[in-house]
Amino acid sequence: MILQVALDLTDIEQAISIAEKAARGGAHWLEVGTPLIKKEGMRAVELMKRRFPDRKIVADLKTMDTGALEVEMAARHGADVVSILGVADDKTIKDAVEVARRYGIRVMVDLIGVKDKVKRAKELEKMGVHYILVHTGIDEQAQGKNPLEDLEKVVKAVKVPVAVAGGLNLETIPKVIELGATIIIVGSAITKAKDPEEVTRRIIDLFWGEYMMTIRKAMTDITDHIRSVAENLKLEQVRGLVDAMIGANKIFIYGAGRSGLVGKAFAMRLMHLDFNVYVVGETITPAFEPGDLLIAISGSGETKTIVDAAQIAKEQGGKVVGITSYADSTLGKLADVVVEIPGRTKADVPTDYIARQMLTQYKWIAPMGTLFEDSTMVFLDGIIALLMATFQKTEKDMKRKHATLE
Repeated sequence: MILQVALDLTDIEQAISIAEKAARGGAHWLEVGTPLIKKEGMRAVELMKRRFPDRKIVADLKTMDTGALEVEMAARHGADVVSILGVADDKTIKDAVEVARRYGIRVMVDLIGVKDKVKRAKELEKMGVHYILVHTGIDEQAQGKNPLEDLEKVVKAVKVPVAVAGGLNLETIPKVIELGATIIIVGSAITKAKDPEEVTRRIIDLFWGEYMMTIRKAMTDITDHIRSVAENLKLEQVRGLVDAMIGANKIFIYGAGRSGLVGKAFAMRLMHLDFNVYVVGETITPAFEPGDLLIAISGSGETKTIVDAAQIAKEQGGKVVGITSYADSTLGKLADVVVEIPGRTKADVPTDYIARQMLTQYKWIAPMGTLFEDSTMVFLDGIIALLMATFQKTEKDMKRKHATLE
């Protein structure tokens, strides 16, 4: 969760004073409220950013027209996030998103005044907005309304982060956390408090209970998955990998993204064990020749650069070990030996790593989307343990080859 403090004041000095206390209390984002912008103009945004360069500054413009113009103005004055009204014309919102993308900032669309919030939220998500705000205004609060019912429906309807605002305080915040809000916007409960810093700190403490639950749950899910992978390793696959390594003249390791980092860690340990090992892509990597081995790491088995390298290795008369989640993938079919490491469950995501990075589209069902890499890392550490025992190498032996120019 993110705590955004709404500075709905009209005096810039008072706003900065309260912002300082909220920041000391741990507030993540500081909102230059609509009244403050109307009173001071974009100067208020600029002053706030100068005073708090380490915080995200939200310009609550509530733009209804000329989205491109107003987002550009806010961006030029230091805003990191700009609010647009959900009742605005689609073109206004699309223009705002386009300009925000150009300046590297974000658009938050406020659903205040929108009748069918779920329907509009889905439309806004398709337009590419970054955040959707479920907001019960001050006048609505006076009539006894609150954002909780709408929040639950919107959170379930969209995948973009959902913010919530409207009379939130220490008593109501636990409920909006439970309903799945990502950004919790608090105004008067902090700005009118006798001790804004203390109230902010108490709100952040509420967040940390949820943070720790999330971390522990992710760690448990990951370790449970790795335990399952260990129990289901196929002896013939592991034996094929180890035999190929022991018989190789040179070992080349290649992976993309996180898989590449896992491969580099494995290569370092093999070097400590006196293997003749190289990482593909490094400037000192020599030519691949007959009798050499390529260990190619790709969860999907379809990453183009990895598949291309495997094809070249085969053409050069060497062997390929593919470490992948899919034995029937292109890499799996090319490899002499396949080690299957089950990973994340995928849906609607390009299989090629580079395409995924360019599109920045992820929809992982597994925690954090990194189960393949985590499992592969632990598996390869197990291989190192086996090789240490096989060649009677101790940690002391390996440390002799550890880098000294660091």
